[in-house]
Amino acid sequence: MNIFDGVKEALIENANVLVEGNLIRAVSAAPLAAANAVMIDGGGRTLMPGLIDMHVHLNMQFVGSGNDRAIQGAQLMTWEELGGLAYASAQEYLPAGVTTVRDLCGTSSGLQKHIDIGTLTGPRIYLSGACVSASSGHGDWRWNPTVLSGEKSYLEGLGLTTLADGGDAVLKASRNNLAGGADFVKMMSGGGVTSERDPLDSIQGTPEELAAMVKATGDFGTYSAVHAYTDISVQNAIRAGVVSIEHGNLMSEPETFKMVAEADAWVVPAMAAFAPDILEHPYYGNPTLPAYAKTARVNKNGEAWIKLANEYRINMAFGSDSLAVTPPAWRQTRDFQITQWGRSFGNLRTLQAMTSDAGKLLALSGIMNPYPEGKIGVIEEGAYADIILVDGDPLEDLSVIGASESMFGSAPRPTSSVDTIPFVMKNGEIHKNTLN
Repeated sequence: MNIFDGVKEALIENANVLVEGNLIRAVSAAPLAAANAVMIDGGGRTLMPGLIDMHVHLNMQFVGSGNDRAIQGAQLMTWEELGGLAYASAQEYLPAGVTTVRDLCGTSSGLQKHIDIGTLTGPRIYLSGACVSASSGHGDWRWNPTVLSGEKSYLEGLGLTTLADGGDAVLKASRNNLAGGADFVKMMSGGGVTSERDPLDSIQGTPEELAAMVKATGDFGTYSAVHAYTDISVQNAIRAGVVSIEHGNLMSEPETFKMVAEADAWVVPAMAAFAPDILEHPYYGNPTLPAYAKTARVNKNGEAWIKLANEYRINMAFGSDSLAVTPPAWRQTRDFQITQWGRSFGNLRTLQAMTSDAGKLLALSGIMNPYPEGKIGVIEEGAYADIILVDGDPLEDLSVIGASESMFGSAPRPTSSVDTIPFVMKNGEIHKNTLN
């Protein structure tokens, strides 16, 4: 079989991989031998690293199924229902070849812990804990904003989000997240599309607040992330030392892209927002809902954004970031985004964004890294044995890793499985094997 190592454009032809325990011990074009080894013949397929989704919300992925209030619908759910849906969300990934995800607020360490010890099955999870948000910000999901009461909302009580205003409050919230098992911290630093109260141009992370989060995470040897769309929100975050920009879809000034590149920071764009057919979505394309005008504005910036991202070669990683949807709609959106990445940045860069480049960003969690034993996102000696086999060459055809031609014109996968990925190994354990 041939190998895409997650980095190089040229496949390693007719090669072999030896796995011992949960790590890759050897990669060689020569035959490899080990006592009592189990042989797996990949045939004419391509072996590659397990895929990585760098922006998910397991506790919110399916919460809005059939509810036009999106995240607000979670206010009507019990913790058992939310937890059950989070586990259902986690079941979408391994059958699709995704062995690692990064949760960008709303999930605590409980699901991660039980997947790691084998009580439950699912991908590796890196998590930021509760969203840190200003009052009236992107993470303010109070159903009825009793802003003068000072009481916590239902979702704050469950730990999905936390409101913090001012540097001291953000420092405390960030430290609380880290104490609760977060691997890094995310703060809302500007307006959002799915939230109902904050304009896209609103500035929610003051320099003092951003500095407080960066201080807390830096003291713990990890990094900070922000939700930010606009130039000013992104620039404020970069000046404060934030490493990961989630979205950034309204960046329009070359100076912003230059700042990201010079800081060696990362952007995880919401590429679905740039899709031509996003306004056919039942939520984002509904003119009667607040998200419609915001979505249309972001969508308009797509062509210019992609041009500047390519010109400045900013660090990027793939993230599906689809929430409050039904499973079929989630699959449609996620699968089309792979195609959209390929059209925007080329197949190699898309694959790197889903493997080795994503792994570089994960590694920035430093001493808080929950998986420090090996590299993630590459096929090389000493890396974690997160391995998939695909029916074809992904450098030539992204459909072999699940890419679909359109967001809504293509029929959604009927199940979580991507059939062109017949074999999935995570951490040295086989989770899917439909090879003949």
